[in-house]
Amino acid sequence: MNSMWQAFSTTVWQVMWESAFWVVVSLFAGGLIHEFLPASRLRQFLNGRGQRAMLSSIGLGACLPICSCGVIPLAISLYRSGVRLGPVMAFAAATPIINPAAVILSLALLGPQITLVYVVMGLILPWFMGSLSERFGAPVAQATPSGISVVEANSESATATSHGTRHLGQRLRNAMQWGFFSLGPTIAFYMGVGVILAGLLAALLPENWIDAYLRESSMIALLAAAVLGASIYVCAVAHIPFVAALLASGVAPGIAIVYLAAGTATNLPELIALYKTIGRRTVIIYTLTLIVGSVLAGMLVNAWLLPGFAPALDPVRSLDLATLGERLQPTVSTSVSALSLLLLVLLVVWGTYLKVRGWLPQRAVPASSGDCCHH
Repeated sequence: MNSMWQAFSTTVWQVMWESAFWVVVSLFAGGLIHEFLPASRLRQFLNGRGQRAMLSSIGLGACLPICSCGVIPLAISLYRSGVRLGPVMAFAAATPIINPAAVILSLALLGPQITLVYVVMGLILPWFMGSLSERFGAPVAQATPSGISVVEANSESATATSHGTRHLGQRLRNAMQWGFFSLGPTIAFYMGVGVILAGLLAALLPENWIDAYLRESSMIALLAAAVLGASIYVCAVAHIPFVAALLASGVAPGIAIVYLAAGTATNLPELIALYKTIGRRTVIIYTLTLIVGSVLAGMLVNAWLLPGFAPALDPVRSLDLATLGERLQPTVSTSVSALSLLLLVLLVVWGTYLKVRGWLPQRAVPASSGDCCHH
């Protein structure tokens, strides 16, 4: 029982600590996107015709060093600001998979062959998934806190801006109010649920599970890696050493490919938040595309591309590339991480309170004396 509790608490702490700063930054950026995007060129850039919008979203996401939990507020802000569903979902998948620092560390620890397949897969899967979401996804009609539709709010925002009636300071306050007071509690609540489920999974998963299922190159092993990656939270960079350790212990290269995609782009906190804010059908398309696509890529790697793969890296070159990757990944001080964690916990508590209050039956308001009938 003690070991299960330790696994649960360690997982919850690790997920919250590693993702808190990026979630806060994303809420800040999400508020700015919601307030300023309708009148900017970025929306036109992401809503271009044909495949330009999809490729633009993937390119933008590939340049941002943000994890899968941190990308949620940004993706939802883009969606609620009028960006089409396909580019939004492509952005949500590409951002955690193709991380600049992760690519450098992959070269250092996994080698050029695995890295090449990883990058190609990280570009193709978001494009394919975004195209499917664009065609078959069912967008959820979103509304602003005041009950005005997104289109109406964007129109009013653009009109007000054009007449110069809204000052920059007021717009910044509106952005922060929407990001942290409207979007923040909702995202934090569903992320908290996902974090607890991830902790329970880590506590209940048998210790010999990896040895039993990931040492083979069979379909079962590939599916096991996909389920494991989709269920737990994986940092945008920290998964690379774990994959390198798996390869060094004899795991097939296809297992590494599956985990590199499914482990970074899917996790329970992200999937639950997207399910509640963007819709069930879209999340099903998102999850199945990434899992099935990564499994197929893993089968291709094991059977044809790298059948005799043997991890052999130059220690000196690996150390240099690892150092470069750490420089590309922004470092966050302990105090900033602690403040971010405190803010995220407060948002989780606030979001939980609002959700529970909404579940409770509303008390009837007694009628005033003026409303009574006079005989």
